[in-house]
Amino acid sequence: MNKKNGFTLIELMAVIVILSIVLILVTKNVIGAKKDSEEKTKYIAAKEIVEIAKAYMISKNIKEDCINVEKMVDDGYLEKDVTNPLNGKNRSKSNELTNQQVCIYPNNPAQTDSAVHEHKYNFDGYYYKLQ
Repeated sequence: MNKKNGFTLIELMAVIVILSIVLILVTKNVIGAKKDSEEKTKYIAAKEIVEIAKAYMISKNIKEDCINVEKMVDDGYLEKDVTNPLNGKNRSKSNELTNQQVCIYPNNPAQTDSAVHEHKYNFDGYYYKLQ
């Protein structure tokens, strides 16, 4: 009698196909979770900066509709390595936030937190303007 031990080529191919499908599904989910996390990081950073900008505008008695975020960093209201809502990373260059502003909506309409709309994060009567 001739008894063979081991797997056939078909069995090995089936295992490889199953492992490939599992790997594809896991990779897709990990990439999706990473992108969601990055967007949430940007949103939370913008929301925190808007909250600080509200306090800044009140304490400095600022009457303008918009305030430059870089000015708040220079005045010590924000950390030097604040998270940049444009890319979700900590600020690395001194001029990285120069064109970003926190503005008050005209007539201050009641707004709920919402996602990005035309490079703006909207928060309860304020918006974070990315340029």
